Amino acid sequence: MKNIAIIYGGKSVEHDISVITALQTMANLPKNYNLIPIYIKIDGKMVTADNLNKKEIYLDYQKNVKNENNVAFLPASRSLAIIKNDKIKKKIKIDCALLCTHGHGGEDGSLQGLLEMCEVPYTSSALASSALCMDKVLTKIVIENAKLQTPAYLHFCKCEYDENKTALLKEIDKKIGYPCIVKPASGGSSVGIGICENAQMIEGVIENATEYDNKIIVEKFIENAREFCCAVVKIGGQLIPSKIVEVKKGKMFSFEDKYLSPKEGGKNKIDASVAKQIQKTAIETYGVLECDGVVRIDFLLGDKLYVNEVNSIPGSLSFNMFETTFADLIEVLISEGINRFEGKRKLLYSFSSSAIENYISTTKNMKFKA
Repeated sequence: MKNIAIIYGGKSVEHDISVITALQTMANLPKNYNLIPIYIKIDGKMVTADNLNKKEIYLDYQKNVKNENNVAFLPASRSLAIIKNDKIKKKIKIDCALLCTHGHGGEDGSLQGLLEMCEVPYTSSALASSALCMDKVLTKIVIENAKLQTPAYLHFCKCEYDENKTALLKEIDKKIGYPCIVKPASGGSSVGIGICENAQMIEGVIENATEYDNKIIVEKFIENAREFCCAVVKIGGQLIPSKIVEVKKGKMFSFEDKYLSPKEGGKNKIDASVAKQIQKTAIETYGVLECDGVVRIDFLLGDKLYVNEVNSIPGSLSFNMFETTFADLIEVLISEGINRFEGKRKLLYSFSSSAIENYISTTKNMKFKA
């Protein structure tokens, strides 16, 4: 029986949403797998415990958790160490890590890099792709290079804004105009995002966004746009799009709209040609960003179809967007993650040379100043 580590939580504003995704995933993990839940607490510590799959414990975690132990992945071992009293109590081989992390530290390539070093297969996009998808500016650069449409934008870091506020505000007014939408470049779940209706609002909206990220993106607001989502999953090298879901929202699809309101899709009919274009563009976006696993792409439809954002580890892993069961989707993600790992193992990572010998011989009589 394969040991599957479901990793979730994290030092992220999307921590709670990640917990929900993990609970849904744990409840649907096929019985032929052995569950190893790994919870990354809000302070960044990684733990496991006996009852992490029980949703009620997260209402008062410290009071309700049972038999909690710290854990750590061991480099080049494909193993998880269970740690008690600062000593390794047990080692468990991890056959695959099913990532349910959202946002910083879990979706941005950080966790993927750790798992690469520890030779643990995982279910999401690889390190570079994850980093690209997490950073909205880098995503747009790649998308534009592929001749795909995305709303007009400009970006800056907090230090630039603090030093050249007047010039940047003039540039926003000239290049983007109002209304515009201001976002933390690497944010998620609509946290820190605000719509700015006029020049009098812009400073407050930017300052709010800088509470969540040091890099800010300002986009042209597409008036009266319909918003759609389409997920894509890779199976055996083939990219398969999901059905298309229209988002029911206010002027902006807020955190409350996404997670705290009744879930209803839009009632308007989607034209067949538009649906085909969305699915085609979703596949192209997934491809140019070199994604893996299941990825959700968000679109805006105004005067044209725009790629809005890319979610490399979507909430609930977007299982409800596919014509399959959640358990079947999990099977695909695990199988594909293991296959990618085995493919990488066939690559050569060593190369014999006399470089060190030559360095030693050529520097033998050289003296270096401290």
